[in-house]
Amino acid sequence: MIITLIKKQRGTEVIKEYNKKYGSIKELERLYKKTGNNLFLVDLENWKYLKKNPDEEIERGEIKVTNKLVLTEIELEILDYIKNEHPESIRELARFLNKDIKTIHPKIKELEEEGLIELKKGTKNRKIPYLNYDEISISI
Repeated sequence: MIITLIKKQRGTEVIKEYNKKYGSIKELERLYKKTGNNLFLVDLENWKYLKKNPDEEIERGEIKVTNKLVLTEIELEILDYIKNEHPESIRELARFLNKDIKTIHPKIKELEEEGLIELKKGTKNRKIPYLNYDEISISI
């Protein structure tokens, strides 16, 4: 199964990510010159373009290939609820879906391991499920 995760971002958000990842555009230029790695070149060209066009919205994609993940109706319900309702905990998610936490928790773990969702720390050791993408495309 091939899963494409698409995130829509403004240029300013991408520049912040590049700053966090590389420190500065000068550092990225140094890395590219030192290694010749084309991935650095792509990021460098994107960074330069986005500095001139910071309000442009772009789509960034990430592709995952897996044979471990099975997306049934419950996994799709979980992803939909996380995307649209932003639950404050896994327990809240289970309650909304009218499912036992023991049923939901392993599915959440699996979705996290495959990179479809993230779990952020909340208060009182709560784990907050978060979907960091605007679109998920699945090819079989």
